[in-house]
Amino acid sequence: MNCQLCQENLDAYREGRLPAGMMTQVESHLKTCDSCKRLSEIQILAGRVISVEKETDVDPFLVTRVMAQIERLDTESFENIPLVARILRPALITLSLSVAVLFGIMLGNLSRPAGNTGKIPLELALINDASLESVDILSLE
Repeated sequence: MNCQLCQENLDAYREGRLPAGMMTQVESHLKTCDSCKRLSEIQILAGRVISVEKETDVDPFLVTRVMAQIERLDTESFENIPLVARILRPALITLSLSVAVLFGIMLGNLSRPAGNTGKIPLELALINDASLESVDILSLE
């Protein structure tokens, strides 16, 4: 067995998924080849580290402490604002938005279309531009 084939089958060997003949070949190769043996040991150590990292437990009181901190911040921030500011600020915001909307409506009503009452010559009034230009030509551009 060569090193490449042994390295490809190391995971299956450690998990016991190889056929019996292949298991004995990998075992004999690991006994004779130092580089494959080191690679196998490194994989075993990496598997142990991963299993230990998966098993770390969370502090059971962490959630309680975080929730208490959030509640404390919420109550402190609400208590520090005076009552007048808590009522006055939303009222002023609502009033200013209403004034802005009414001002916009008034400005819109003040503008009138330009009073262009000049007479158009009869020749220009009879020209139909739609018949002069084809829609197909405009769509090709």
